[in-house]
Amino acid sequence: MFSVEAVHSAFQEALIEDDDVDVKNYALAYQELCKFCSQLGGLFGFVVSDLENKIGLLKQLVTEDEQNFSTVQTMIIHEISKELVFSGRSGSITLLRLHRGLEFIILFMSKLIHLQPDDSTKHCAQEAYNQTLARHHTWIIRNGALFAMNFLPCQKVLYKQVGIFNMTN
Repeated sequence: MFSVEAVHSAFQEALIEDDDVDVKNYALAYQELCKFCSQLGGLFGFVVSDLENKIGLLKQLVTEDEQNFSTVQTMIIHEISKELVFSGRSGSITLLRLHRGLEFIILFMSKLIHLQPDDSTKHCAQEAYNQTLARHHTWIIRNGALFAMNFLPCQKVLYKQVGIFNMTN
């Protein structure tokens, strides 16, 4: 079950003196966010799969070369010095893409809190998607994602699905 507290804790533990990020803890936070996406329903399977692939790549890079991939700063310095940034196995590019997903999740969740319990969440999701991820996706992916969002439940059902409880009820 998705836990906001687990996400917060993992992101907090990922911070290294406010100027660097521990990649292992960062990946743990995204694993928790992956649970959130998986609880949105089967139509979001492609999102979960994409997140899992990116998280898996980061973990693999850390496992293979912990010295150069333990923090974001060491990873970027290493990838730039070895010209690996555009290699197809770049931790830096993978982090960028994960950040884009996080931007969507944050915007979507911030819009959810303004809804009434029986309000549809699809418009919030579509607005958040159009403001964040849509500009990075092809026409086919954009339309598939927007279509899938039509099947999101109302706010109270979504909260129940992902284990978030509306404090106003």
